[in-house]
Amino acid sequence: MTAGPEAKDGNEQTHEFLCDVEEEYIPKVGMTFQTLAEVGLFYKEYAKRAGFSTKIRNTNRCKETKEEMN
Repeated sequence: MTAGPEAKDGNEQTHEFLCDVEEEYIPKVGMTFQTLAEVGLFYKEYAKRAGFSTKIRNTNRCKETKEEMN
């Protein structure tokens, strides 16, 4: 993954991140999957190839108060 500044207006800069992941592994709007597990596997593989990791977090809440329970 590479990043480089691109000139915007005056002193402002934006950074464009280029990822060396094959097109078939990049998530796109409108993709469909048969199961939630299939989505997880696809995104986990994309993350691995792009150089980051993923984590799924579950939060339990009290039905009456809606407060988090740990």
